[in-house]
Formats: sequence, structure tokens, C-alpha cells
Amino acid sequence: MKKTLALLLTVVLLFGICVFATPVTASTSNRLGDVDNDGWVTAGDARLCLRYSVDLEELDQASVYAANVDGDDNISAGDAREILRFSVGLEVEHIKQHPAEDPDYDPDAPTEPDDDDEITADDLPEGSKILYLTFDDGPSKYTETILDILDEYNAKATFFVIYQSNYSAQYKMIVDRGQTIALHAYSHEYSDIYTSTTAYFKDLQKISDHVYNLTGVRSNLIRFPGGSSNTVSRNYCYGIMTQLSKLVGDYGLVYFDWNADSTDASGNNVAAETIYYNSIGYTEDEVVLLMHDTNAKGTTVLALPYIIEHYQDRGYYVMALTENSETAHHPIAN
Repeated sequence: MKKTLALLLTVVLLFGICVFATPVTASTSNRLGDVDNDGWVTAGDARLCLRYSVDLEELDQASVYAANVDGDDNISAGDAREILRFSVGLEVEHIKQHPAEDPDYDPDAPTEPDDDDEITADDLPEGSKILYLTFDDGPSKYTETILDILDEYNAKATFFVIYQSNYSAQYKMIVDRGQTIALHAYSHEYSDIYTSTTAYFKDLQKISDHVYNLTGVRSNLIRFPGGSSNTVSRNYCYGIMTQLSKLVGDYGLVYFDWNADSTDASGNNVAAETIYYNSIGYTEDEVVLLMHDTNAKGTTVLALPYIIEHYQDRGYYVMALTENSETAHHPIAN
């Protein structure tokens, strides 16, 4: 009797699936759980979805899209359950809309980054350790390679740029690759920019305009050439760094020094091993590491992956600076 009842229920269920399975027209195929793209949503689609979610099945891209019925970019048992409920006409909680049903949908239109998805230090768990990679004096012939390395390690960095006429494309490349562009100087000539506060801000405005014209970004993050502790500026205007460190805030700018030095500026093509060992000896919760992106710093590029690995292995997040980040200000000596 029990076997007969079970058989009867199975027949009824299969009949329900056949009768109520939802047809998917050609204009809307590859949506609403039609994983096998046969025009029908059935228990078979749910089974395929579930098998894919636990790596028992491989699906093509169209089928993966169809299996992700709630649109969260994660194929799960929940998607399979929704597909099965939908196949027999039961209520479902989440069914995404196929983009083609949007009257404004343009498959060739560029996608805009979602700023809400940008992770900052404020999003990290309390007590997290952060490495801020900072590159001065670029862009250069190595900028794209640096960006590739950052992508490989899912790392972020901040580029304090100067005017480089031969590398105009690299400014926008920094922004387009999801990294942070910041301002260093236009000329980087101490004898020009540190003769007066007026001269400094005139130079800073030029690099700000240059970056804006190439990237559309108006950055408010800056780094003084030589850092705020430089004493060379004393040769051109006594007390100028004391004045500038106070004035930049009035202009809505945030200046950054560093509390860790790769020492790659001690010479051209310093040995990569030296750069590595000089970069990894810091244990602060927030490490702001000074590096350089110039044509004479090829060994910096060689050391970079190992530096990132060292800090990531020790639980550091590799982030870009924001106006709320650790400024690591130096004692001002002029």
C-alpha cells in the first residue's frame, strides 16, 4: 500500500511538473532558471543548477546566467530551490529581470563602476592591519606592469604623480584600473615650487588640471616633494613647509608623508633584494610605504610582488589612501 501511494505521488509530481512547467519564449530565453536553454523551466533545470553549485557540473556562460535567478552572482542551492518552485507554479521570492527587457538596455554601452562597492579602510573589521602602497614621481614605462601586479594580488595603491609628457595614457590607465591617482607636483623642481606659497600652489594647480584633463578626476590627496619634513626648501624660503602644511587644509587638501621607506630612491636600480628587505621590516597596524614609479626603478617592480605577499601573508589588507587614511605626518623641519 505504501509503495503504491509513493508511486502515485511521484506520478502526480511529474505530471505537475509537465503541466505547470513554465515555458520561456525565444525572446526571453536564458533567464528565469532555464538552465538548459530548452525553452522550459523544469526540475531538470533545478537539478543542473544544484549540481553546478557544488562543482559537479560545468555549464556554459548562458546557462550560468540562467541559473543565477536571484541575480546575486552566486549560484547556490537557493537558486535551485527557486527554479524548482517556479517550475511548478509556486510563488518565488527573487527572479531577476533579463537586461534585454529593459527598454533602455544597450549591450554595447560601457558599464560604470559602482562606487558603493568600493572597499575602504572603514569597511574592514576592527583592528585590521593595512598596507598603503604609494608610488611617487610617475607615471613611467613601468606603470602598466605595476598595475598588472596589483591586479594579480587584488591590491590597491596610490600614485602621487608629476607631469610626464611621454606617458599621458598612463594617468587614465591608473584610474581605469581602479587605483587611486593623487598629486605630487608638476615640475618637482624644489627651486621653483618652494620659493613661495604662491609658487607652490601655482605648480600644484597645474598638475591638478593636467590630471583632471586626462582622467576627469580632481584629486584632493597630495604629497609634498621631499615630504613635509624636507629641509631643502629652507634654501629657497625659510619656514615655507610650516606655512604649507597649514594652508593645504584650507584648500580642502590632505597631505600624506610615509612611515615606511623602501629606499628605492637611494639610487637608480637599487637591488630588488635590498628594496624587499627594507620594505618588510615594519609592523605598524597602518604601514604607509614610500616607493617610486620611474624609468630608473625597474628593480622596484621586481620586488613588488614579494612585498605584497609578505604583508598579505601577515594579515594586512593592501589598500589605497583616502582622505580619512593614516597620514603618517613627519615632524616639520622648516
